[in-house]
Amino acid sequence: MAEKTGMLKLLVWKGIVLFFIWFLIYCFAPVGILTALAFPEMKGLFLRMFGIFPLGWAVLFFFAVKDIQKNLAIINSAIITGVSLIIASLIYYFTVDIEMGWFMWLSLAVLFVYNLALFILKPKAA
Repeated sequence: MAEKTGMLKLLVWKGIVLFFIWFLIYCFAPVGILTALAFPEMKGLFLRMFGIFPLGWAVLFFFAVKDIQKNLAIINSAIITGVSLIIASLIYYFTVDIEMGWFMWLSLAVLFVYNLALFILKPKAA
């Protein structure tokens, strides 16, 4: 069980880095980089405010990594939120005529794999 908790702790640290990088891209990347990453057409402030979401998860994971067993609710809510985001993005893509660039698809794929790994490695609630 300790080995599984250690792997989960490493995965949560990777999540902190991943979410912080997403925060930096969404909030501070120049328009030229966002265009190169093929972001869908979103006007300024909405996209920049969307970057606060990954920062919030990075902070939550930073607190959760101190004691994974006690902070299992943060891990569970991250899994639920990630799956909800993936489903909402797919529904939006298939119902509204919008172009999603390669970076958005890559982000959804990484989020899916990350959530799957979190679900597999999380310890059972006592």
